[in-house]
Amino acid sequence: MALVSYLFALLLFFPPEVFAQTPTEDPHAHRLHHEHHDASHRMDADGTVMNENTDQLPRDCPSLSGEQSITVHAGKKYATAFNGTMFSFDQREWNIPPCSKVTVTLINEDQVRHQWMVHGLPRYLHPEGMFHLEVNGGRRKTGTFIVPSAKKTYLVHCDIAQHMEKGMKAQLKVGGGDGDLPSIPGVTSPRQADVYSVQSSAWVLGVALVSGVVGAVLVGRLTVRESRKGFDTRDLQKAKVLLDKLS
Repeated sequence: MALVSYLFALLLFFPPEVFAQTPTEDPHAHRLHHEHHDASHRMDADGTVMNENTDQLPRDCPSLSGEQSITVHAGKKYATAFNGTMFSFDQREWNIPPCSKVTVTLINEDQVRHQWMVHGLPRYLHPEGMFHLEVNGGRRKTGTFIVPSAKKTYLVHCDIAQHMEKGMKAQLKVGGGDGDLPSIPGVTSPRQADVYSVQSSAWVLGVALVSGVVGAVLVGRLTVRESRKGFDTRDLQKAKVLLDKLS
């Protein structure tokens, strides 16, 4: 009863506006929405495009030098020519003029997801300096970005777990690039080559020789034993026939 009286007194002496809860605006809400818009993130059943840029020039480009279109096929069959790889692109190097608008179409010929991701782009245009296409199995996706004017070699790869390690990487050269990246299948040599042939040595040859001799001896003994068994069996059969005739 005392609690009810206390609440009634509060309602009597304070206006209703005091108890009204006015929602406060999140100061970061507008910024987060703005960033999401700038990221140009598109996603549908075919895949995802992240950090697309179709019209904002890099600061060092006074104008567009032109437009370039790249069609990239991704799949296991493009890795068969390279030992130790499982996935690859049909092309693993592209040369692009500076300040070009580049439109990339990624066609996924496998039944697992693949990506075409380029690193090192200006962060004021691309969050984390990255442009990213991700395509579901058997689908295709197209996205656009604009390269700066500086001569540079950009890493392109698939960021799905173990896909780059298994061969899905390439390089994009702007203005001829500033060198080559290592371990691009069919383009540059690996930092540390994988060895698949048997390394011959005196020890390995000795083991092989002993194994061959032991195997030959065992096979010979088994052959002799089987031949003796056959001889003994034939003798017994002849003796039985002779006894039957005599009886």
